[in-house]
Amino acid sequence: MNLSERYKKAKKGVLVGIFGNLFIGLLQLIAGIFGNSLAVIADSMHSISDTLTSVVVWIGLRVGKKQPDKLHPYGHGDAEPIAGLFVAMILGIISFEIIEESINSIINGVTHTPNIITAVVILFSIFFKYWMSGYVFKIADETNSVALASDAAHHKSDYLSSIAVLIGIIGANLGFAILDPIAGIVVAVWIIKIGIEIGKKNIRSLMGESPSKEVLSKIKKITSDVKGIKGVHEIKVHYSGPYAFVSMHINVDKKMKFSEVHDITTKVENEIKKKIDFISNVVVHPEPS
Repeated sequence: MNLSERYKKAKKGVLVGIFGNLFIGLLQLIAGIFGNSLAVIADSMHSISDTLTSVVVWIGLRVGKKQPDKLHPYGHGDAEPIAGLFVAMILGIISFEIIEESINSIINGVTHTPNIITAVVILFSIFFKYWMSGYVFKIADETNSVALASDAAHHKSDYLSSIAVLIGIIGANLGFAILDPIAGIVVAVWIIKIGIEIGKKNIRSLMGESPSKEVLSKIKKITSDVKGIKGVHEIKVHYSGPYAFVSMHINVDKKMKFSEVHDITTKVENEIKKKIDFISNVVVHPEPS
């Protein structure tokens, strides 16, 4: 999948986030106003503001698809994990706001009872956000995008927080209004956990962490299968956002002609890029043996 194809596919996931959040946010806002629920109004503001994080992810994808240049010889792919880190920080801020509001509700008590129609709207938003999360996670996996995966995790945190709102609405109508803030605190802690996981994943990407042993083994096997190679060592992989750059040393017969060695290294480069689609560049250092 080339940069252009990948961007087109990833863009679908971002647009789902932008317009999906706007749709749900406006629906919740109307329901909250007419259904007498401050919690639903607050959740609507949360959904509408989430549009911003999806826009940031979109910017990260746009920057990341730029071709390498003199100042950025490895491309601009790291713009994506930077966008993902922004999403992780937003999740942390939102979580602490939910905890603060929930504690205040416990201390001050809840004095209003929302209309049950608000529960129907929130239930719909939970299923809609659940679908959004699964859809964007799928595209993130297909495009190997940590930024999109972060946005999908954000959608997941949204439907979890909406579950807390739903519990609060039902609890208030049954005379147990305290269920709302308690559920809010539990969900906020879960969202913090999601935010930490997103942050760690994007930081590892930016710090150039090596891929899994399975990926390294696959690179080694593909290389070893090329005729004329006696050994493979010093395999190094450097990520730039969703794409990876590989360098390695191979052992070849010292009696080989230069042209033969060149053909072997070219074949290694082509085979690796062909069989592992997220690897965009391979540098092979031949050594006589």
